[in-house]
Amino acid sequence: MSGSNLSSGPFSAGLLSSQKKHDDAEFDITAMIDLVFMMNIYFMVTFITTAMGDIANLPQAVHAAPLNMDEAIQITVLESPDPNFVTVELESAGGEAIRDPVAQEAAIAKAVEVAVSQNKKKVLLRAQQGIRLREIHRLATAASAEGVTLHIAVMESQETAE
Repeated sequence: MSGSNLSSGPFSAGLLSSQKKHDDAEFDITAMIDLVFMMNIYFMVTFITTAMGDIANLPQAVHAAPLNMDEAIQITVLESPDPNFVTVELESAGGEAIRDPVAQEAAIAKAVEVAVSQNKKKVLLRAQQGIRLREIHRLATAASAEGVTLHIAVMESQETAE
């Protein structure tokens, strides 16, 4: 064996097999960048809130001025046991409950006409929280008249207010 050449034959590559070449590994850091941005926003908001105190000095809304009730009539819309019907109470009728939809529209139109003759040009339509939009639209249409401004408000239920 002294004359044999080890450079040729099954052991020519050596004792270790050749390593397979791998493609370069890639690392997607998109999620990490998103996380860093969210953390930056969180810490900025926390710092600003702490620096300004518990209550930030926010500007007041210009469009949410209180309604002068001396210049308005009030219509209250309440839920009834049947979800397809509502009860209407008119301020001018002494708070009498009207349950018939046709009578509601006629009473509202008459009340608005009387209010306009008394120089009350604003109508406040107060509705309970669960009233359907179609009922509000029906009553608002009955309350519409030339030169009248319609204001709509949602009343919170007693359970929510407590």
